[in-house]
Amino acid sequence: MVMAWRFGAVDVDAVMTVIRDPATFADWMIAVPPELRAAANWPQVGSVIERDDGREPRARHAHNRQLVVAVVETWRPDHELVVRLRSGLGGWVRIAVNVQPRPGGALIEVRADPLTATARLRFTGSSRGRAEERCAQVAERLIHLATTEEPED
Repeated sequence: MVMAWRFGAVDVDAVMTVIRDPATFADWMIAVPPELRAAANWPQVGSVIERDDGREPRARHAHNRQLVVAVVETWRPDHELVVRLRSGLGGWVRIAVNVQPRPGGALIEVRADPLTATARLRFTGSSRGRAEERCAQVAERLIHLATTEEPED
C-alpha cells in the first residue's frame, strides 16, 4: 500500500462535488484514458466507468468487461470514495480517496493498494516512489478542480 496527503484551502463539499461529477473523473484520476463513460448511478456502489470508444455495445457484447476502467466499492457522500481501478500496465488497484475537514480547508488522503500480481510489481522497489507520487497527483488535481471557479455566462 502507498499513501499520500495534501492539504488545500478548499471545502470538503467542493471536493466531493468534483468526485460526484463523472465528467471530471479523467481529470483527477491518474493514468486513465480521457474518453470515458460513467454509469447513470455514478458514484453509487457497484457503478462503473468504462472506456468510451464512441460505439454502443450490442447483442451478446452488451457488457464487455474489457472496457471497464473503474468499479465503485465504497461511497460515503460526505467524505470517501473507494474504487477498484484497472491499471494501465495490467492488473487492478484499489484507490481510496478520503476527504477530511481541517481548519482553513480540507485534507485529502489518497491510498493505493495493488490487488493483483501484475499491479503489485509497480508497488515494490524503486517503483514505490512513483506510486506515491501518483497518489499525491490525484489529491493535487482534486484540490485544483475544487478551487477552480466556474466561468460566468
